[in-house]
Amino acid sequence: MTKNLDELLCQKYPVIFRDRHAPMNQTAMCWGFACGDGWFTLIDVLCASLMESVRDNGSSVPVAVQVKEKFGGLRFYVNGGTETQDALIEFAESMSFRVCENCGATKDAQCRNTGGWLRTLCDACAAHMNDGD
Repeated sequence: MTKNLDELLCQKYPVIFRDRHAPMNQTAMCWGFACGDGWFTLIDVLCASLMESVRDNGSSVPVAVQVKEKFGGLRFYVNGGTETQDALIEFAESMSFRVCENCGATKDAQCRNTGGWLRTLCDACAAHMNDGD
């Protein structure tokens, strides 16, 4: 994810991403958001939903430990969290297989093998990658 989008998420959700710049012996968030810009909105909506669950239920805020792409899907690992928050995370992770990690398109987005790596891409981004660009 680009630096600007990384910083925007950290500014909007400072408690969730409070360990964003902590050392690697404390968190994997030190490497930032290890996914494409296309999932920015998905992560943003997830974090807004997590914060809403905190307000509605008085629960504690889950703290992100790692946010990345793995096997073509979003992985959003946290410390803490309730069953409701875990369900929100699981839902966002499942939705990531329907959103292009590169551009955020939902039309034709699917998990594809791109030279040995699984990535969720729309037809246009997949074609662009196959062109070698």
